[in-house]
Amino acid sequence: MFGVYKTVKLSNIQKEVLNKLVDRYERRRDYCSTPKSPRRTLLRINSKHFPDYFHVSNSSYRLMFNAEMEALERLGFVNLEWVRFDRGHTLERVALAEDMLRAIYQALGRRSKEEIYREAAGYLMELKAAAPPLIHSYYDELMRKLAAYESLPPPLRPGKNDELLDLLRGFNALFVPRDEETAKRTLSVQLYGDSKRWQQLEKGILQLLRNYYRTIGDADAEADDATLLGEWGIVNNPGHIHLAGPLVLGTSRGQIDLSLFEPDLGLPTRMVKELVVVDCPAKAVVTVENLTSFYQYVLEGPPGQLAIYLGGFAGTACRLFLQKLYRFFQEREDMVPFYHWGDLDLGGFKIWCDLRKKTSIPIRPYLMDKKTYIKYLHLGQPITEQYAQKLADLLENDAFAPFHTLITLILEKKIRLEQEAISSLP
Repeated sequence: MFGVYKTVKLSNIQKEVLNKLVDRYERRRDYCSTPKSPRRTLLRINSKHFPDYFHVSNSSYRLMFNAEMEALERLGFVNLEWVRFDRGHTLERVALAEDMLRAIYQALGRRSKEEIYREAAGYLMELKAAAPPLIHSYYDELMRKLAAYESLPPPLRPGKNDELLDLLRGFNALFVPRDEETAKRTLSVQLYGDSKRWQQLEKGILQLLRNYYRTIGDADAEADDATLLGEWGIVNNPGHIHLAGPLVLGTSRGQIDLSLFEPDLGLPTRMVKELVVVDCPAKAVVTVENLTSFYQYVLEGPPGQLAIYLGGFAGTACRLFLQKLYRFFQEREDMVPFYHWGDLDLGGFKIWCDLRKKTSIPIRPYLMDKKTYIKYLHLGQPITEQYAQKLADLLENDAFAPFHTLITLILEKKIRLEQEAISSLP
């Protein structure tokens, strides 16, 4: 019987009405529930949905619409409800004939939500099997949503299978351990056989990563795109760590004496894993958030210190390098202080906290205090109320305790200060 409906030719208005009814049916909370709800799926015929139906001087649309709906009723796809005492002239509601859904789907050339979600669940099972165990629980939550016919987190859309598969392949790839940084185009070719596909999907992959972080309560969900990807060793192109100061490094090809380079050396990040710290007679190690300030510190800062440029949140290679330095001093039993100099603002405080947390090094703030802030306050920038609220939230976090006095002052003055405003070093 249902094969007959495959040949039914529906008009545009018939397709529009049926699709609206099916959409409403598939959005119902009791969709595919057992026992079946007696509630009907209805579409009200009003001026909001069908303004031309109520045209005051032209009844042609209403007559055509009525005829099309009566044809649908004869097919058994809908039941019509007319305005009382105006039967055959003015429709009030159109009800979906749910016992004819299979035929309706065939006539529309449309697949049911049940079929689409079941197919998506099959894909997710395969992707979970290929995923690192760390994210298996996230896949379990996605499959729970599918089983309950709930929406998946954007940008995942059941039914858009090629996109769904590519997005989740990229998501899985984030969690694969890497010995060194991987360029996006290289990763794209490895995953998709297309050097540009990752870039097309990156925004969506990052949406998934942030959603995952929020489900586990990870603060990294609020990090910028480059930081999130850098955390997993994915970069535009392999970079360098800018260094200046007294340091001797050992490699398989020989030693590097940093003191021979002026004003600094760009150390390739891919070398960090094999490097050995041979000697470091520095009096202190200082990480610097911004490049201009890094060179200011190199040229004007105290002599005999090792300066390291971060460029924002430290990537995995930079953190590994810092940990190697710290272990060198520990083993030598002659520890020197580690400092971080950054902006006197929300980002600067978070970068300092992130660096301490992810390196386990007791890094102290440098020139990120009340005295410095007051001295250069006239060179600061105003903050918005939304920004102020985010700053105020840090007052509830003990990890930012060294900055609580300064944060309170920033909230009072409504001014933040970038480190480039600091014109002279002590």
